[in-house]
Amino acid sequence: MPEGTAFKQVDEKHVSVEVELMLWSPKFDLVALSNVQGEVVLHRLSWQKVWLVAPPAEEVKVTALAWRPDGKVLAAGYTCGKINLYDIENSEVLTTLELPGEVTCMSWITQSLPEGSTWSPDPYDDDNAAVYLPKLQPLNKSYGTLTKGTSVEENVEDKKKLNDQKELNLLLAGCGGKELHMFAYGVYPIGDGVITGSPIHNAQLKQIHSAEISQNLHTVSMVIELAKGDTQEQEFSIMTFDTRLLSSRYRELRILALKCGQIATLMGYLQQTIQQMSEAWEDILMEMDSKLLKFAGEKRKTGTSTVSNDFLELLMFGTPSPELQAFLLHELTEKGLKNLGHSIETSYSNIQKLVVQHLQVVSQAILYHLSDLRGMSTWYEKFGVLGMHTEKIQEAVTAVGSFVLKTSEIQQVIDNSIKNFKAFFRWLYVVILRLSNEKPPAELSKMTQHDINFVAEFLRDNFAHFTLDNHDEDDISISDLMDDHSSKSGFKLEKVGQYLKREDLHYPPTVTSNPWVQFQKGCFHLKDTDILYPVQNTKSLVQLLDILLEAIHSALSRPSMVIGSSFECLSSRHLFTLTKQDGDSDLKPKVCQFTSNEGQCLYTVYTMERLPSETLIILRHSTQGGSVHCEAVAVKFGEIAHRSVDTSGQEDLERCSKHRLQDVGYYDERTLSLLLVEENEDESPVLVQLALAVIPDSMYTTVPPDGSIQGFSLNAIDIGEKLESQSYKRLENMKAHSFSVSGTRKTAIVLFSSKRRVRIFLMDAEEEEDDEDEADETGDLTEADISGVQVGEGDTSGAPDGDFDMSRAHEGNGLMQVEEGDSEGQEDKENLNFLSPSTDRGQSS
Repeated sequence: MPEGTAFKQVDEKHVSVEVELMLWSPKFDLVALSNVQGEVVLHRLSWQKVWLVAPPAEEVKVTALAWRPDGKVLAAGYTCGKINLYDIENSEVLTTLELPGEVTCMSWITQSLPEGSTWSPDPYDDDNAAVYLPKLQPLNKSYGTLTKGTSVEENVEDKKKLNDQKELNLLLAGCGGKELHMFAYGVYPIGDGVITGSPIHNAQLKQIHSAEISQNLHTVSMVIELAKGDTQEQEFSIMTFDTRLLSSRYRELRILALKCGQIATLMGYLQQTIQQMSEAWEDILMEMDSKLLKFAGEKRKTGTSTVSNDFLELLMFGTPSPELQAFLLHELTEKGLKNLGHSIETSYSNIQKLVVQHLQVVSQAILYHLSDLRGMSTWYEKFGVLGMHTEKIQEAVTAVGSFVLKTSEIQQVIDNSIKNFKAFFRWLYVVILRLSNEKPPAELSKMTQHDINFVAEFLRDNFAHFTLDNHDEDDISISDLMDDHSSKSGFKLEKVGQYLKREDLHYPPTVTSNPWVQFQKGCFHLKDTDILYPVQNTKSLVQLLDILLEAIHSALSRPSMVIGSSFECLSSRHLFTLTKQDGDSDLKPKVCQFTSNEGQCLYTVYTMERLPSETLIILRHSTQGGSVHCEAVAVKFGEIAHRSVDTSGQEDLERCSKHRLQDVGYYDERTLSLLLVEENEDESPVLVQLALAVIPDSMYTTVPPDGSIQGFSLNAIDIGEKLESQSYKRLENMKAHSFSVSGTRKTAIVLFSSKRRVRIFLMDAEEEEDDEDEADETGDLTEADISGVQVGEGDTSGAPDGDFDMSRAHEGNGLMQVEEGDSEGQEDKENLNFLSPSTDRGQSS
């Protein structure tokens, strides 16, 4: 630690729910917490609550937290196997990853560049798709209306927050499925199904406790737990994998991940658009279909003319039959017809707007990006080696092309339906007014030959399908006619809704007379070409969406399997064996892994017993590709001098001959943070900054690539007397459970053993502030703290100043939003901006 460094307590706060996990942001003065209720809570350094999100389902707990290296996205892993990526600005779920089992560990690292070099996309250019593609328009919340609604999201182009990502970063997640999963930028899977190898010593893999990839992308290290049959023994081992395919193709992997992330964003937008189309569609026309069927059945029984003939005679001669006149006046009515026409026009206009402004734009954008990927896949040495398969991507391109053609088809169907419905209902409205001895408006009473043709086409297309030739008139019912789609019995005035159902079209458009279709049938060379997209004439829009999703998933998931299978196991070392005990506490053996770029090694720090532990083992693996070199040293915690002042003002030395390790965390490449407890009745905690340079290289012992470290003779070093006075601090009046530190923000938070109280420290305070520190450590809250904390430990009747009052909060999508009455919380919610470092460090709330 640098000279003059000290620890300063800046706050002590209560929490209403027991805390389980804590993790500082790497870039901002923010700390993420998870509690026993499965909630994720974000706090400022001043302990002002930013937001809270509920678990994705009941009885689901948070098992791991990880920050994206830029600090703008927080990943939370759950017992149900989900990983949600939250935007820190508004707690919105940017991405949900589904793993086949409980998430057991997570880490998020960014690739390190060689010293002195700066990031550059060379030899490739950055994606310039935005230059050629139209910008996506925000979708509105107000489904089924023509009014301008509040947009669901303004930045639909960058829904997953990837546009500002430069260097490659990887999210590693272990799951209960006994596999390691890797995601580039936390979005695109690049290492699914990485099995930790064959069983070791006839044991079965139980859990992955920790996983870390070196920042040069050469090595992955995993600490795993093995179970031997029905025995009470738990074996812990460490496995190292060679991942040089990632390091040799990181530029190509970056391009592929960002491109696939953009496609995933567009796919989500596409699905939301179709959802809004379904909500905008109204089934009011089914009521008219039912009335027409009933009318047709009555005419059939009387043996008179058909419905189609009645309407045609009315159109040509202007005189309705008695049955048709009664039907128009008593069944449809003037008011019913006006409401029907208005609903149809509103519904169809909204669907048409969604198709033209959103659906066609986004589907063409997906087609553009997939075509890019298809071109990249043909360069095998760069992209094909990562698993990009040209034929699979071409299948996805073909599926999207057919979908684009279907969007044009539904647009034409809507356009024709609107014109025909307007002409038909306008004509019927005038007829009903005249039959009611009312004078129709002058602008409606005139019909041109063009209008008559529209009505005639409408009658031909919608009424000519009705027939009872295949049914016994004594047994037929109206419900049978409406359900019998195979024989096309009944009236089908509405032809748009069939495109929004997961079934074949009942009335597909006729394309046999289309000149282009006739040309294709006569040209055999065009049947198997990739240039022309097949027309799926009988498929609905939703069916083609399912085909599209499956084809894209098949094409884009293949690189993940190829990359995962390329990992080669270099070594497997047994760490230690632990015997299960009745009443085991939640303080399990601790594991911490991190990379040192200076030493080109990956550190694994762990304890061989339940916490608190007497010994800490430090392993360092070489991160040079293919290397199996590993060194280890044991660290003991003996006597540490504590400076205190007695009542007479004389400085005295209090000494404890032995300490145990309660928790360990990564501070920076040169420093470990330790939480020790004195081995006495008080068990007072001690916060320690251990510089790795204190342990000389000569103390490390080389361990074999295969074998047991537990039985290996390691050198042990007592770091108690090697600690400088400014590198540790005794924490008065508390019993500690765990802690979390951040080297980039130089902060620490210590959790009390009750898990409902925390102390916050600055790790870089100047020595002249020590007097203030001594006052803070008495355990008494200052006047400012009392104003900020109105509840005692375990009392949930109040809430800290600036926190959300749960009794006055609105619940929506799992996010607790502050009411207008909570001015401080509301201001925090509206003005939240973490794109610059926080300015409130060291201030009490």
